[in-house]
Amino acid sequence: MVLAFVASVTFAGTTPYKVLTFPDEGTEGKEINGYDQTWKATIGEDVWTIENFNTYQWNGWKYIKCGRKKVASVASITSPAIDQPISNIVLTIDNITKDKINSIKLQVATDADCNNVTEEISAKIEDGDLIFKPTKSAANNYYKFIFDCQAGRNGLIQVSKIAYYKVGDTPVIVDITNTAETAYTIAKAKELIDAGEGLSESVYVKGTVSQASKELNATYGSLSYYISDDGTTGNELQVYGGLSFESQKFTSVEDIKVGDVVVVYGKLKKFGTTYELDKNNILISLNGKTTGITNITTDEAVKNAPVYNLAGQKVTKAYKGVVIKNGKKMIQK
Repeated sequence: MVLAFVASVTFAGTTPYKVLTFPDEGTEGKEINGYDQTWKATIGEDVWTIENFNTYQWNGWKYIKCGRKKVASVASITSPAIDQPISNIVLTIDNITKDKINSIKLQVATDADCNNVTEEISAKIEDGDLIFKPTKSAANNYYKFIFDCQAGRNGLIQVSKIAYYKVGDTPVIVDITNTAETAYTIAKAKELIDAGEGLSESVYVKGTVSQASKELNATYGSLSYYISDDGTTGNELQVYGGLSFESQKFTSVEDIKVGDVVVVYGKLKKFGTTYELDKNNILISLNGKTTGITNITTDEAVKNAPVYNLAGQKVTKAYKGVVIKNGKKMIQK
């Protein structure tokens, strides 16, 4: 079996021979608001056939999504006949619910219906830039991506781009991944966003909270706040829809305060003019601490909740002084 691999890529000195991005230039996608329709996407004179992907009528979407909540589904994206042999195809998956995906594969075929398949390449089920390397492609082949999804929720896979490169264009891997110890500064993070390479990978960023979240998202338990290198509001990065340690929910806007030093893990992006870490980023470190205390919300559990000292150690009711109970500081006498 031939496998695709996942990386953050750019093709130095070359541009894609064909590229599909969203919203496309056609009109059919503007009418789609569901996960069970077939439509055409147009870029220039090229037309792709897209099955069971939603566009949400392009209401703020620069991508398409497939996968359904109550039933299993198979979605696909089929290219037009491409008049040059293709040696590299990069499929950009922004988000994916891995445990609900059976397979992602590319078929190379000589006919538009893809009945005569000359090569099939399976992909590792990951988000990021999935690189497919056909070895048997020829002029006027068709390239069909197939996404086999279990029932789970609407929008299990989010696709924003497919780029097709001719034979002779050699990929150069751009890897911006780092560690918590080598977390990027805000200045570096913004530089990477502007460069636009490798942004499908999650990275660590360190900063000081310059603006705290105004509210807690009650549904997702997330906070949106701003960080900068010096704690001022002059040169910030928004931490959008962030989660607490180990992807747990925050319990209060007081969990992240102005002046806190944080390390956060997530994907860099630019939304309009705002530089940000995309939603569902994860708190890694808060003022040097790498674990947190999560509130228990049932009434009985709140009453009998464990008590911790400021070092995070569990203490008894006999302990006197400042403690943390239900995620809040209080004085135990």
